Parts: sequence; C-alpha cells; structure tokens
Amino acid sequence: MDSRDIKKLKSMQFFKGLTEEQLVHICDKSRLLSFKKNDVIFCQGDAASTFFIVIQGWVTIAKENKEAEQSILHVFKKGESFAEPAALVMGSYPASAYAASNCELLGLNVSALKKMIQKDPDIAMRMIARLSGQLNTLVNEFEKYKTMSVSKRLAIFLKELFDENKKKNRMDLPFNKTVLAAYLGIQPASLSRAFNKLTQYGVRSSRSGNIILDDFSKLKDFINQDEK
Repeated sequence: MDSRDIKKLKSMQFFKGLTEEQLVHICDKSRLLSFKKNDVIFCQGDAASTFFIVIQGWVTIAKENKEAEQSILHVFKKGESFAEPAALVMGSYPASAYAASNCELLGLNVSALKKMIQKDPDIAMRMIARLSGQLNTLVNEFEKYKTMSVSKRLAIFLKELFDENKKKNRMDLPFNKTVLAAYLGIQPASLSRAFNKLTQYGVRSSRSGNIILDDFSKLKDFINQDEK
C-alpha cells in the first residue's frame, strides 16, 4: 500500500492511537480487497484466518437455516471491523459475509498480526483500548437507539448519507431496503411506514431506492424534535 492508503487508514477509528511505524507495519502485512455489490466475502463454515475493516462501502453478515432461508444479522459500515472472534478464537466463520454495496476492505491476517504483537506488545494494548472504547460507544448508541422512533432512525441515516454528498439532493440508497431495515433494526413494513411519514419533512423515495431530499432543513428539524 502506498502513502495515500496509509493516510486514509490512519484517519480510521480502528487505528487510533497507533504510531506511524506500527501502522505501516500492520498495513505491510495486510491486503486491500475490493468487492462488487452482492459479492461473497466469505461463507458460513469457511476456515477463518482473516478479519476485516471496512474502508469504503457496506457489508452484511447473514446466516442461513436448513431451508436455505437467509437472515441478516448485522450490517457494517465504513470504519467498522468484523469477523475478529471467528479469526482470533473460533477458527471458522459462523455466518456468511456479503458486499451490500461496492466496497473496499482491509484484510488482516491473524498469524501475521500475532507475530507483530510478539515483537511489539504495545500494538495489542493499543488495539484493546480501541476495541474497549468502541464497545462502550456501541452500547451507549444502542441504548439511545432503541428508545428512538423508527422514522427518526431512518431520518438520521438519510441525513448522514446526504451529509456525505452535500452538493446533491438526490441519491440512491447504498443497498436495498431489506438490508436497510436490518441495519435500522426494524421490519420492512415499518420501514415503508417510516418513509411515508418522512414525506412531510421533504423526503421522497421510490421502490428502487432512489431518494430525493426537497428540504434539508425540515429533515434536520424533525431529527432535533424531542420524542413524545
């Protein structure tokens, strides 16, 4: 990876606290991987020797039952890591991972990481601190999130998307609405009702996932309203 890749990774939460030298060492032992939307990243039951960090895009983790019915367990976004327990402890992936959108991942080989930690234990301590901080953040966000209305969860998600594309008032969802419902922790029917409610706040959507934002200020005002 070149200096631009190193700079991009250094800004990510996963690597906060690592020195430039440590970061370069880790990246030298890692691989940048690109996937197209709907590509399989790994399958349930595959041997797990690598965990991943999302550099760009979105990833879904899904599990299939005996009838081959698929349930989405989680959706990961830019800056988040996944499959650490499988790679570090379990030895195989307990679920499958798919590219929910075109995405770029950093794959960290566990064997290489363990060798680095043996030579430089400070890497492990800094990563543990980072993971602990991320866990606390996730718990706090979950506690806040579960008390929030479905329409407000959706509004916050859309605002973040449009914040990343400040010059646009029209865009496509990064993945289909089934994945979006799973990401928000709601049922697809609830998602449809939430989109309907947001029409009064300047949001229009199509079945294909195209979103038009007529009035950004109305959406922000709705997000800032106190829940009743």
